[in-house]
Amino acid sequence: MFKSKDPSKMNKEEALKELIYLSKIIERHDKLYYQNDSPEISDSEYDRLKGRNADLEKYFPTMVLKNSPSNKVGNKPQSKFSKVSHKVPMLSLSNAFSLEEIQEFFNRTRRFLKLNKNDLLEVLAEPKIDGLSATLIYKDGNLVLGATRGDGKQGENITANIRFINDVPYKLKGNFPDEIEVRGEIYISNIDFEKMNLVRIRQGIPPFSNPRNAAAGSVRQLDPLVTKTRNLGFYAYNWGITSTPLGKTLVESRKALELFGFNLTQPSKLCSSIGDIKKYFEELFEKRSNLNFDIDGVVYKLNNLSLYNRLGETDHSPRYSISHKFPPEKGVTILNNVSFQIGRTGAVTPVAELAPVTIGGVRVKRATLHNKNEILRLGIMIGDTVLIQRAGDVIPQITGFVSSLRSKSAKVINFPKFCPSCNTLLESIDDETIIRCNNVKFCNSQKLGRLIHFVSRNAVNIEGLGEKQLKELFNLGIVKNFGDIFRLSSEGSIEIHEQISQLSGWGALSVKNMLESIKNSKNQTLDKLIYSLGIRHVGYGSARLIAKYFIESERFIEEVQKLNNKNNLDKFSENLISINGLGNKAVDSIINYFVNNISEFNDLCSYINLEELIEIKKDTPLSGKSLVFSGKFENLTRSEAKTLAENAGAFISSQVSSRTDILVVGDKPGIKLKKAKDLSIEIMDEKQFLIVFDRKL
Repeated sequence: MFKSKDPSKMNKEEALKELIYLSKIIERHDKLYYQNDSPEISDSEYDRLKGRNADLEKYFPTMVLKNSPSNKVGNKPQSKFSKVSHKVPMLSLSNAFSLEEIQEFFNRTRRFLKLNKNDLLEVLAEPKIDGLSATLIYKDGNLVLGATRGDGKQGENITANIRFINDVPYKLKGNFPDEIEVRGEIYISNIDFEKMNLVRIRQGIPPFSNPRNAAAGSVRQLDPLVTKTRNLGFYAYNWGITSTPLGKTLVESRKALELFGFNLTQPSKLCSSIGDIKKYFEELFEKRSNLNFDIDGVVYKLNNLSLYNRLGETDHSPRYSISHKFPPEKGVTILNNVSFQIGRTGAVTPVAELAPVTIGGVRVKRATLHNKNEILRLGIMIGDTVLIQRAGDVIPQITGFVSSLRSKSAKVINFPKFCPSCNTLLESIDDETIIRCNNVKFCNSQKLGRLIHFVSRNAVNIEGLGEKQLKELFNLGIVKNFGDIFRLSSEGSIEIHEQISQLSGWGALSVKNMLESIKNSKNQTLDKLIYSLGIRHVGYGSARLIAKYFIESERFIEEVQKLNNKNNLDKFSENLISINGLGNKAVDSIINYFVNNISEFNDLCSYINLEELIEIKKDTPLSGKSLVFSGKFENLTRSEAKTLAENAGAFISSQVSSRTDILVVGDKPGIKLKKAKDLSIEIMDEKQFLIVFDRKL
């Protein structure tokens, strides 16, 4: 896989290599999508590949390949159906992913038509159904041919199957043309898709990954009677050849198609400004989960048909229309079971075990259910068909279930009474929704959870020692506490190193790299050390407040080591209480932790070299500002960026809100960018962010 690089920084040899790679990988995914109905990547990832190819071709126009993906529409028809040549090519639409790109479409169209700002330019907005494009030819009102789009020039003859699709009239109504070609989308409703997959799962057959693949697979059955059982639908949205015009505008022509007996894509809206478009797009985005069919965006088409010939088309898309894509975020699958995990603080978290489903390009098998109250609120049961949502970096979560598909064998989700890890009786506190295991010292799940937190990126940050590796070393008894991690890097641990290198997935080089990372992580600031301990109610912000209060690391450690004396304990408690921003629960947790874990803490401190805390500047452009970060940065990690901002006096938040001052964006910022724009929040890219610190890319 090529690492994305700015085309302006590439030479011709680099560009050619990536263009060849992109042509091959896109061709492979085209075949999986169009011919096998079994895509391996999400629509958004596919769009990213196509967009990257287009960007390179734009910058290196003399290097466009003969088999460039930009010159293709769809894919070659399968051999099991006879071929049909389209008299009018079935082109694909150009994609836009932001309101700015739609505005540019308007600007480009106005320039092409030589219109001024005051000339009305109407577009009809309608849902972009995620189905299979098809065309129907009628002569004297009778259906004579049905075909898929194929590669845009040739499709597959699916006439026998299309006769069994709902909403496809055999005979047209009203005052129809002698010959007309009606184009539209074959789809399957969400409810029927869920039912179909439920049956397939129970029969041991792999479920379809999304409604589009289900519709495509259903219409391509060699036995038309199989198609008949799939309950497919058809929405008309356009036309090809027609012996007489349907109207002067798109709105008039759609009305004619409706009178002929076709269902049209709805809801639609006539828009004359970018404001109208923005409102329609946002309203449809909100409604999409309530529609009975899957959509992946909005299509905008000029209403004035007389402009179509003037605008013309490129080799693969018309200039009078464009699609505005949604990011895929939701899915439907079966809740097979619920397991219960014990975290580092003893909290019991129910985890949904799901029939695998692809959402936003990620294969999801598990989702959080948060707590007992959330399960009661959702009303879900084991065996239900559940709705899954995943957005940005958020952990997949269940948002509801399809009540009409609940079977009689569905089981109530019962919380355990005893800890699944140590068999201790679980407890629930009245003012908390969390059920907790309070066996802090001897519950292995909690001990392992604290170790995993300890080595994480925002804590001591030991690379090569993640959850999987730590779990293996913990189960073997090699790493039982924080000090054991650092003892791995001692010269007397050669036998252990050899033992680890023999384990599956390890080798001499990976062990060497891990040990090097452990040595490097011995240098820590006090705030990172406190945060890495995983003390309940103590996040990184609280840890930094404590470190700033004590100023000298040695002073903090000395006070902790004297807590066995009541007078010292009271003094330490008073110090913590006096720290502005540190809550009572955090204070109690800190004292409780150090009183009960002083030996382990002293052992850890014998390996740590504490460095001075960087003084936070109070006279920078970011001082007192609330910052949110989104996307991937090219020149620094997200953690480094946040540290820079904090040292410049900024406050870091994870979510965009009305209180956010600046959103700092990298590559693929996601929905946070849209929300920031809606709230008129200042947006800063990586280059602008680094300029604040006199750093250049």
